[in-house]
Amino acid sequence: MKNLETKLGRATFRNPVFGVSGCTGYGYEMEGFADLTKFGAVSLKTIMPRPRSGNRPERVAEVPAGVITSIGLQGPGINAFLEETMPRVVSALDRDQIIVSVAGDTVEEYADLCRMTAERYGDRIAAMEINAACPNVSHGVGYFSRDPEAAQTLIKAVKEVISLPVFFKFNTNFENYLEVAQAIDEVGVDALYTTNTPLGLKIDIKTMRPAIGNVVGPICGPAIRPIGVLRTWNLYKKVKLPIVVSGGVRTWEDALEYMMAGATAVGVGSAQFACPDTVQRIVADLKQYMERNHLDSLAPLVGVAHR
Repeated sequence: MKNLETKLGRATFRNPVFGVSGCTGYGYEMEGFADLTKFGAVSLKTIMPRPRSGNRPERVAEVPAGVITSIGLQGPGINAFLEETMPRVVSALDRDQIIVSVAGDTVEEYADLCRMTAERYGDRIAAMEINAACPNVSHGVGYFSRDPEAAQTLIKAVKEVISLPVFFKFNTNFENYLEVAQAIDEVGVDALYTTNTPLGLKIDIKTMRPAIGNVVGPICGPAIRPIGVLRTWNLYKKVKLPIVVSGGVRTWEDALEYMMAGATAVGVGSAQFACPDTVQRIVADLKQYMERNHLDSLAPLVGVAHR
């Protein structure tokens, strides 16, 4: 029997293909468009302490082979999330599929969000995702992706208040991303989750203005995959942590390329905008690949290109 089971530190998932935070919403919105049982996991849309309206429109603009987005962590805040959103999440997804993503402006906010979530739903979720990656907010969040000591301080504070598996999501846009990754590796988390979305700008030639209300935004889609593969390759050589990557994954070949570069699991994001069933198609195709190549597991392929 072909086994797609994937271990990330203390957490075990049914397969290595995840729905990324933001692009997959809270998971339950995908019902009727995709088979949720085929998702290895869903990183829920990131939650912050208070309700956020996000960035001003426009927030999404098409570019060649991708999109530029600038959402700005819009969300209901932690109280409404726990009271109103999570009951719908746990009715749509199994425990091993739910990754709760949180972000704050301070270390204390991150710790409080993790503690509150664990107290209410610790027995119903697989892991906490510490979102230190978003480039679309003016403070907090991305700061922890570019300062090694700040990242370590944040991780230690979170680990003091919860016993759940912890994934640290950081942004590889900064020149010192390998230094930050090594600092994260030193203090220890269950997985390193990377976003490989360089910033871009699109001008609307009809309005003669930037197409995005925030002017700049991260580029998502197939155009950036080679960048993500390179950064995954570099990270694999520097850290011992399991790596989850996102950035331009839309086919099983894309997923395998990332895995051979060093990723243990991959996240599917903007591809779901066009084809909501992308995750289940990738999972089915990976199983067929294993059949053709007489593989019982994909684990031996992680980092194989380095050898």
